[in-house]
Amino acid sequence: MAQDTDISAELEDKLSQHRRRQTPASGTLVMGSQEAYVGDEVTLLGRNLPESIELTVVWHSVNGSWGVLKANEILGPQYQSKEKRLTTVTTDADGKFDESIEIPEDYGGAHTVELRAPDGTNLGQGEIEVTPHFEIENRTAPLGEVFTITGYGLGPNPLTNNYQVTWDNGMVGFMTGVMNNGKATAQIRAAGPVGEHVVQVWRNYRGVPFLQNNTQSPYGPVAGGRQSSWTVETTEPEGEPESMWIDAQFDETPLEVHYPDIDEDTDAELEITPTSGKPGTTAFIRGENFPSDEEVDLVWYRHQGHRVKGIPITPVPQPDVLPSVTTDENGSFQVEVEIPRDVGSTRPITAEIDGTSVAITGFMMQPDVVDISPKKGPVGTEIDIKITGIGWTVYENAPYFVYDNKPIGYVCGVDDEEENGITHIKIRASGEPGYHFIDAYPCIFEMRDEEPNFEIKPHLSYLDNHPVRPLPAFHFAFEVTE
Repeated sequence: MAQDTDISAELEDKLSQHRRRQTPASGTLVMGSQEAYVGDEVTLLGRNLPESIELTVVWHSVNGSWGVLKANEILGPQYQSKEKRLTTVTTDADGKFDESIEIPEDYGGAHTVELRAPDGTNLGQGEIEVTPHFEIENRTAPLGEVFTITGYGLGPNPLTNNYQVTWDNGMVGFMTGVMNNGKATAQIRAAGPVGEHVVQVWRNYRGVPFLQNNTQSPYGPVAGGRQSSWTVETTEPEGEPESMWIDAQFDETPLEVHYPDIDEDTDAELEITPTSGKPGTTAFIRGENFPSDEEVDLVWYRHQGHRVKGIPITPVPQPDVLPSVTTDENGSFQVEVEIPRDVGSTRPITAEIDGTSVAITGFMMQPDVVDISPKKGPVGTEIDIKITGIGWTVYENAPYFVYDNKPIGYVCGVDDEEENGITHIKIRASGEPGYHFIDAYPCIFEMRDEEPNFEIKPHLSYLDNHPVRPLPAFHFAFEVTE
């Protein structure tokens, strides 16, 4: 029995476009250079093309993101093909054109440049290799300020997606360009003593510097010959540095995937304003479409469990943290609350009537600095540091501490009811008399993909490339006395 082979006009058009694009290129495109950096100008020479035709110059690349499950488990970098229209060119009467393009801000590696006719046909293409490189914004900075390094053309290849930054030959942490078209930013503390220091960028997919990068690596120098190390100068500060601070944070919304299931699906609605903030934030919880003149219990949830011990981490109700309210004749209420100290990330809030949850919302708990004590003392002084709001998810639960740009180790946002959401560490003061700086950077505690290796290392490009959410770093200053 013959099958019905009729297809829609829309599908036929798509198939025709596909067939046209698979047609072998009929023209010639020669690139003025086989290798380039982001921002370089490259000449395109088109020959053997139809005369007096306008063609689109199409740049082929990828979109990068982090593969994530349930806003918690980090799979690794993920990339999908994309194309970008750079410009248009018009051939002359002999089917030729000469044109210059600027290499766009994009990932490194090989990129195809295509000449596309108005009907979608590929009339010619060439390939160019984009080489990753780094630039430093400033060569001097007062003690306690930062040197800013920006990388361009990083990734998507695992080898070119993991770069290590060292300070005076000690590794500080890594940079990656998983997101933002291969661009990454890192800020390195201007640590003491006052005077000259060396900042250098290395490359290794294993996450530690491969010291033959610039001599015997089969992949060539770190930046293809451009500068990847700088002599910088730390100068005297104009005044005393702050003893503790945290990076600016953004307005966020809770992640519903971390909510518990409610007992009964009703028309009741629950919301909180603002939706994010630090412990101590004043918030308003509003409810609508509840039964009139009804007592409603508001219930705060904390995620509890232990990943290393194999105890599943789940949201657990915490009684008596939030108040009970009574709805008005319209079934509405509004109550002012103070956000308590607790573990970070999404904190679910449910509304219960007679023990049955009927509505849910959430608050995105953001981290904060609590205390550093003492703030000065001789070498060997025990420095007591407290921070709060560290989340339970693998991309935020292990801030990595460095002392004068030298890694010490990580802390864990463990659930400790006695500490009430406070992460508490003690380290010893060291170094010459003067100010010393302690920074705690976000890190990735676990990642499913083995390459490149980003696990349990200070993530220096957290500002624009950390998975799931933009997280802040914590900063402290301690004065070593005579």
